[in-house]
Amino acid sequence: MEPSAALIAGLAAGLAIAMQVGVVSLLLVESAVVRGPRSGVAAGMGVATADLGFAVIAAVAGAAAGAVLAGHEGEIRVFAALVVSAIAVHGLVAIARDRSSAGPIAGEPGGKAAAEYARFLAITAANPLTIASFAAVAAALSLEGPAAAVAFAAGVGVASAGWHLALALAAAHAGRWMTPRVRRGLAIAGRVAVLAIAAHLAFGG
Repeated sequence: MEPSAALIAGLAAGLAIAMQVGVVSLLLVESAVVRGPRSGVAAGMGVATADLGFAVIAAVAGAAAGAVLAGHEGEIRVFAALVVSAIAVHGLVAIARDRSSAGPIAGEPGGKAAAEYARFLAITAANPLTIASFAAVAAALSLEGPAAAVAFAAGVGVASAGWHLALALAAAHAGRWMTPRVRRGLAIAGRVAVLAIAAHLAFGG
């Protein structure tokens, strides 16, 4: 695959993976709504950084990366369910802990952008569903030389950053019109949805 084609493939793969409605996107929307645009953008860039890292691995390892995870779909789903459940429960406990106070949810507004970046970098890097998605991409890759590998990874990074930046800014804008009670309810609903995703992973087959 030539560098120009690899760049287009990276843009398409990055956008397709970023646009999936899952745990990371739900948590990103929650972060932007509850904590504002600065935290939302930082969270989105954390996700994009992790996606870029996976794209580099996929570009370098190619089909070998996909082969490592081949035949382990069941184990990946179970591990994903455990990780996702832990994220959801941790969030619900934090919300319940703040319920006794009359103020907003911890971290609102603003929060530390660096901490939010690091949190979403870790969440995305540890998300088995993201790993499985890039493993599938890696299995289909046939890049010709380092220039094509760099172009593919760059395409993924640009697409992921663009999508998550747009998502975070849109969610933050919507959050400005919400009362603290509504934002708290949205945070709870988001964590419950994450638990539902975990249940589907574990029992959905």
